[in-house]
Amino acid sequence: MHLFFKSLSFLCLTVLFFNTPIEVFSQSKKISKNTIYVEGAGVGGYGSINYERICFLPTHSISKIGIAFRLGASTYYLNDYTNTFNPQLIFPIGVHLLYGKNSKIEVGAGQTITSFIQANTHNFQPERDINNHTYFVVGYRYQKDESGLMFRVAYTPLLIFNKYYKRWGGIAVGYTF
Repeated sequence: MHLFFKSLSFLCLTVLFFNTPIEVFSQSKKISKNTIYVEGAGVGGYGSINYERICFLPTHSISKIGIAFRLGASTYYLNDYTNTFNPQLIFPIGVHLLYGKNSKIEVGAGQTITSFIQANTHNFQPERDINNHTYFVVGYRYQKDESGLMFRVAYTPLLIFNKYYKRWGGIAVGYTF
């Protein structure tokens, strides 16, 4: 759990560091930086709700290159094996590089932190087990600079327990504001 809070703190500080207003040419064009989306499959298990903050690199015209910081949440089972409410939790955290105007290539990596309930081998009581799994992202994203629809299709392989390679993919739909 300590690694989770370290990762979350690092993500928040990085977003604050890159959070600067951007003026494009001499116009005051508002560039939307926040995205909320639902991802089917992908790094959050079978489905997750995610928030991204995009920081565009100001040296490129009309936000052609950007860095997205992702934080998501998902659950697998809501009850444990004793039929008590004790959800299994999944938290994807990552950094993705975006290249393009409306149609973007996306590459990135991060950690999926899982908190699952298992039986203690000595007394068979429910016990929470927290693990980290590394993920990678290579995909296509449609997202305008202004607010509107975001759509993504990506190949998202996972390193389960940072040992076992699992081929995986995901589709995401959301809104940028």
